[in-house]
Amino acid sequence: MTRRSLSSFVFLACLVMLGAILESCSPSPKHVSDADIDFLASDAHVVVGGVPLVLPFISLTGYVAAKPSFSLNRQQDRHAATDRLEAFRKAATNPQGAAKIDQLEIEVYAYGWNDLDPQPFKRICARLSRQWSKSVCDDPWAALKQAMPENRFYVVDDRKFDAFDNHFTVGGERVSDQLHSMQLRVNEASVVCDRNLKPSKTNFCTAAIPIKQHLAAVLTVWDSTGETRSRQAEREGKAITAFVRHAIGPSEEFPALFAVVCELKKAKSSVGPGGNPCGSPISKSR
Repeated sequence: MTRRSLSSFVFLACLVMLGAILESCSPSPKHVSDADIDFLASDAHVVVGGVPLVLPFISLTGYVAAKPSFSLNRQQDRHAATDRLEAFRKAATNPQGAAKIDQLEIEVYAYGWNDLDPQPFKRICARLSRQWSKSVCDDPWAALKQAMPENRFYVVDDRKFDAFDNHFTVGGERVSDQLHSMQLRVNEASVVCDRNLKPSKTNFCTAAIPIKQHLAAVLTVWDSTGETRSRQAEREGKAITAFVRHAIGPSEEFPALFAVVCELKKAKSSVGPGGNPCGSPISKSR
């Protein structure tokens, strides 16, 4: 079972907290109805940092997936979480009353690929409203997927970095402290790494880049064989900026997005059965 398959299934399984999808968060597959798929494919309307955004619910892993509880009263925690998520769902489905939030967790991946319950997830692709989400839905080799962060990233109101007070790095540092220490500049990614990490450990770092108004992106970067953490922050920061500007704003400009991400794919991007999605030899990131 792949990590993505498990992630997608757990995401669905935990939608029980919204009172509309599945009956439990057990690891065994449950029936996924057309209504479930319609909800996951439907658009959520939110405002972050004064910027209106439109994304399918299935991409908002931070709001819909369950979080671990460390409270002694887990039942009370579950009820409180259910109330918060239901309130978010109601607000986010109303374009005129878009939910205003400080931070949004997003993941771009092949939404239609799921080994545990493949048929329902295949149906989701045709029901997504925007071309960017359809482009990755059944294609893990899509240009957008290969330009964006491999895992989740955040968009956040840059006046609300305290939203990361409960987020910690691999080295145990508070992400909000790292963000507050940055001097953010337009079109420039800032990177802060853990200070006290053993030399033998991979140095995971926090990166941030301003996008527009008070909206910024926050992501995790690291040194790898083919790319330094600074280069990764620059490349993926540009990809997220293009994603916000051309994909998830009030209207979509997919050709403009596609042109940018084709230049920002990882240097050693894999080629799927359909060949290079950009239609020419894979170019290295600029």
